[in-house]
Amino acid sequence: MIPLSRQAVLAALRSTHRRLGLLLAGLWALQAITGVMLVFHWEIDDWTVAGPARALQPAAFERSLVAIEAAHPGRSVSAVYGSAGRPDRYDVILDGAGGHNDVLRLDGGGEVLRMRPSNYDPVHMGVFQVATYLHQTLFAHQRGTWFIGLSGLVLLIDVLIGVKLAWPVGGRWAAALLPRPRADARAIAFAWHRAAGLWLALPATLLFAAGVLLAFEDPLAGWFDDARPPPTAASAASEPALGPVTFATAAHVASARYPGAALWAVEWPKADAPWYKVELRQAGEPRRAAGVTSVYVSSRSGRVLADYDAFRTPLKTRVWDALYAVHTGEIAGVAGRVLALVVGASLFCLTLLGVTLWWVRRRGRPKPRLAMEQAR
Repeated sequence: MIPLSRQAVLAALRSTHRRLGLLLAGLWALQAITGVMLVFHWEIDDWTVAGPARALQPAAFERSLVAIEAAHPGRSVSAVYGSAGRPDRYDVILDGAGGHNDVLRLDGGGEVLRMRPSNYDPVHMGVFQVATYLHQTLFAHQRGTWFIGLSGLVLLIDVLIGVKLAWPVGGRWAAALLPRPRADARAIAFAWHRAAGLWLALPATLLFAAGVLLAFEDPLAGWFDDARPPPTAASAASEPALGPVTFATAAHVASARYPGAALWAVEWPKADAPWYKVELRQAGEPRRAAGVTSVYVSSRSGRVLADYDAFRTPLKTRVWDALYAVHTGEIAGVAGRVLALVVGASLFCLTLLGVTLWWVRRRGRPKPRLAMEQAR
């Protein structure tokens, strides 16, 4: 077997880099645009919602939830999540027929500030919700998520190929990272395409790799998150019926376990899961607003069935919990989120620039018949 020369290997890598980019340019551009939109979308979305942002008053909030269900017969509240924008604002999920759910934005006192579709009617669900579905699922549910994950894996491979191709020979890093002005516009565009790729390769690799893993949450979570199993239905059903257990009760019981922690989410009991799942965020958890400290409170007795401290889980679980913060840049605070925004904007620009370079080069080549005629 004849070994390939270095030039042949580089030519093959260059062709692969170009073909992958052209094949998935549209999808990668869409991912980049929606990703940029979503970096600060929680704050922007909350700023557009008029009204107060009162601190959580569990009793008043509970009365508002009862009133919401009474105003929508046949529908029920299934969960409450922090808005992740302004403090003490919450999104209430109201289940509907056929799996069509609405989301209501409430302040901590229970005042309804907005109601809109959550998972249907893209025209009215809001631009950020549409961007979220496009970014995560392409509106194709689980199959769309897996497709996004596969495209992200290809993107990650293409980034690594690009780094190999752009790696400066002889350690000429200054020339590679800061291209000099040139007379040829195409040469300038190529030089900056290469430089931007080198500048952003490391953060892009981290962000994209985290995104790929998140896209395959099913089935990866079964291994990463196996240290936090929910209670068994049998043990929960054996709890004594000590009276009505409400949202306010569950929130109080969980918060008492972790004084000072912020309430992030409460998921309602189901027929086969007779408990409230309460999630809190302790200071120091990787996510900016969402917490993964979990307390399961019996809907029969109000007692704690299971309790998982985010800082006492196995290392693999803590790595899993940090993936979203890495993907969004939250793990490094505001600076990290700005870097994520820059990476997303750069991906869009590099994709567009790569396609443009290919198109200009293609148009500059003589067609086969013309080349033959010129050769005569």
